[in-house]
Amino acid sequence: MKHAIKQDIVLARMAESRAELVAAHALDEPVRVTRARIARPSTPAGNAPWFLRTPNAELIALALVGVAILGLRRTVQTAVGAGLSASTHRVFGDLLNALRE
Repeated sequence: MKHAIKQDIVLARMAESRAELVAAHALDEPVRVTRARIARPSTPAGNAPWFLRTPNAELIALALVGVAILGLRRTVQTAVGAGLSASTHRVFGDLLNALRE
């Protein structure tokens, strides 16, 4: 409960400071509207392989590098172990937070 009260106080101070900064900036300089140029990619996205067009391209690249360096079995063991560890940590953290409140 203490944390929530302190957080509210800090957020109120931040909002107050932001309002002061915005007001000071608005008084100093008139608002200018400019047009932004739209950046066009140099190569069309359709030329990239399918796995580079996915939202998880970084994970796919990481998996491919892991397989190349560690081998398939060790990469799968590492990924599963890390996933289980993170999942277990999150579950116990949520449980302890629920008991604390």
